[in-house]
Amino acid sequence: MKSIIGSGAAIVIGAAGISTLLATSASAGPPQTCTGTMTGTYAAINVPAGATCTLDGATVRGNVTVGIGSTLMTTGSTIRLNVKGNLAAKVNIIDTDVWGQIHLTRTAGEIIIGNDGCKVDPNAGGNINLQDNFGPIAICQMTIKNNILLHGNHNRIGVFDNRVGNNIHVYRTDAPAIRLRDNTVRGNLAMFDNTVVKAFVAKGNTIGGKANCRGNMIAPTGSANTAAGGLTGQCAGLG
Repeated sequence: MKSIIGSGAAIVIGAAGISTLLATSASAGPPQTCTGTMTGTYAAINVPAGATCTLDGATVRGNVTVGIGSTLMTTGSTIRLNVKGNLAAKVNIIDTDVWGQIHLTRTAGEIIIGNDGCKVDPNAGGNINLQDNFGPIAICQMTIKNNILLHGNHNRIGVFDNRVGNNIHVYRTDAPAIRLRDNTVRGNLAMFDNTVVKAFVAKGNTIGGKANCRGNMIAPTGSANTAAGGLTGQCAGLG
């Protein structure tokens, strides 16, 4: 993936803002089925099973739902609620602001979330929550209001140059490699019970809370990590 942080500010959505967005989505009409390239403004998008949808400079006022075996590709777009999918084939969210959550489970192929060519700073207004996916994952140069949650995934993971408003959790992943580099995390970094066979690296991360690692098959390696609450457990030697 190519995606990394620029100078954009994070999107902040308070309770009133979320209510407004939900009300707008609810009254905006049914979702549009996407099986090709779409460039306009839509109430919501549904990618049916087995289809490929490309959002190129599009605005989606509601959710984008990715169907079984389908592919979602976005570039230069805005999604005002959530991106969600189960058993998708592939998801690339590039140069795209997502005001809500990104929640993908059991994706067969690659997941790439971030920016292309370091030109803009995409935002995620909620969590990036990736669980039980089978393809490689890259999250780069994003501004994320809440958490990056990576649980039970089964391929290599790269998390690079992100600004995270709360925590990064990497739990129960079996992978050739997990790499976290140059992230700024306001909350905690937790890496628990991962099975990594080649490279488990954390380098140059700035943690506002605690960095805690335990139960991993091999301890992470790296340097130049700082944590205001301390580097503990298997993270103790990462400073």
